[in-house]
Amino acid sequence: MINNRVAQLIFRTAFLTFSFLGILESFGLYAGQNPGIECLVYYTTLSNLLCFFVMLAVTVSTAKYIMKGELYGYNTVCVKLKFYSTLVILVTFVVYNFILADFIFEPGWNNLGNITKHIGCPLMFVIDCLLFDRHRSLKWYDCLLCTVLPLLYCVFIFIRAALLPADYSGTVYPYFFLDAGELGVGGVAVWLAVLLAAFIVIAFLFWLYDRLEYRGGRLTFSFRD
Repeated sequence: MINNRVAQLIFRTAFLTFSFLGILESFGLYAGQNPGIECLVYYTTLSNLLCFFVMLAVTVSTAKYIMKGELYGYNTVCVKLKFYSTLVILVTFVVYNFILADFIFEPGWNNLGNITKHIGCPLMFVIDCLLFDRHRSLKWYDCLLCTVLPLLYCVFIFIRAALLPADYSGTVYPYFFLDAGELGVGGVAVWLAVLLAAFIVIAFLFWLYDRLEYRGGRLTFSFRD
């Protein structure tokens, strides 16, 4: 863990810069793109927006500490939400690179946006969590609570799909594993169960890391608060 707030500020500012570029691409705000808000139906866009605003709050707090001369310490702003956001954006990375990998290599601005939103920013946010956040700040049940946001996204997609007119020509199901029309309710349920189980396992690995400490010349796990 690194408690140097200047190093934290530099890293977090870099993250915000890359994240902002990715968000601009999502909304079609680069030259030659068609601006729009349909990107808000994608988990990728929503997870990146969440992480951008969480990191913005954390970065502002870090800068305030530095201005007061407190150069060493850890984040104290929205700690639990930052952990939940880390798992949310990690899902973006895993799903894109291991399930939707065929879409990685696309030309032009779209490829730049994909790399930024699906690879660069997720990895940077995870690194920030691992290096700059205080240990023993999480409870075991946070590994379950962090599933709430992805599940709410799924509920949003299913309700939206049910309300759309039959002749709607836009995106109904942003991801194939949510497409009840193609997979059926059972097929979607299987995919969600697998992804949810993987999500919880990864969350518990983070929790174990959160309990790791250096004591007596060796690394040990501490389960005391």
